[in-house]
Amino acid sequence: MGTVRNPRRLAFTLIELLVVIAIIAVLIALLLPAVQAAREAARRSQCVNNMKQIGLGLHNYHSTNDSFPWTSGWMSPVFPTNDAGNEWSCFSAQALMLSYMEQNATYNAINFSWGLYPFQDRTDSLQSTAIYQVISSFLCPSDSGRGRNNYRASNGTNYDWHSRQSGSGALVRTNSAGQTIRGVAGITDGTSNTIAFLERNRGDGDPAKYTPGDVIAGVGITGFPTFILQNPGDQAYLPTAISTCQAATGPTYDWGGWTWAGGEYTNSVINFVLTPNHKSKDCSPWGGVGTGYGFFTARSWHSGGVNSLMADGSVKFIKDSISPQTWYALATATGGEVVSSDSY
Repeated sequence: MGTVRNPRRLAFTLIELLVVIAIIAVLIALLLPAVQAAREAARRSQCVNNMKQIGLGLHNYHSTNDSFPWTSGWMSPVFPTNDAGNEWSCFSAQALMLSYMEQNATYNAINFSWGLYPFQDRTDSLQSTAIYQVISSFLCPSDSGRGRNNYRASNGTNYDWHSRQSGSGALVRTNSAGQTIRGVAGITDGTSNTIAFLERNRGDGDPAKYTPGDVIAGVGITGFPTFILQNPGDQAYLPTAISTCQAATGPTYDWGGWTWAGGEYTNSVINFVLTPNHKSKDCSPWGGVGTGYGFFTARSWHSGGVNSLMADGSVKFIKDSISPQTWYALATATGGEVVSSDSY
């Protein structure tokens, strides 16, 4: 009789299996950054589209009213107190543009006879139906922060809420230091060289930590002589202000961008005190919510800079490395500076 052979069982050895796992792990490690980069590119593209939608609303508003909207109104009383009003209780440029951005239902839900309470620690009994709506065009998909707004109207190089002429931008605050509402004709630096809106991260809602988009409130940085940052005296004080802010530890206001409807720094207005994504923290001398004046810096989660909406409706990417002089030139509408596109 012939010998019967047992068939050999074919299988991976332990070493072969480990080699295959190692190869797969290396491939994943190589591919993951590319996948993440592709996803961020898509998110950044959506962010650009959001700003273009705001630009369309801005110019549709201008076509009807022959001016841009304000950054903030002037002292609106809040229901039901019927007080004289506050700097923080006025509506934003976004609120005024809603009906020009196919958001008629939300616009019609606002009672513009009253102001609003724009902070997270009290429900606004009159305006809540409108102002807590989530509008996708106001949210950057790269930002996972709390709140409802990533896009801020430029208040130029003004440190506080006023829109002084030499520091004002494409949009201004009405009745502030004699300033009138501005239109295209009032932007003598050119609409393609003047920023109208910028990105800013939403707050994280976590008072236990500071993240870009939060504001440290109650910090004593009030020594700017003119409150207009391109002026030499204000520039001389800026390093002291930055150092004071860096040393501050709290408390922080962690709800930036809580509503797109609030026409003040906490929610929908930005200034050009610091260059984009500056390493210094954002601070405000204003206690509690830090809304009246301070550092409200352009910030984003996009690598290397922030998206900006120019006054002509175009969207440009501003690098973190931009010089302060060029940054201030893009901020102001009537400074007379000559800015080349390769400088930012």
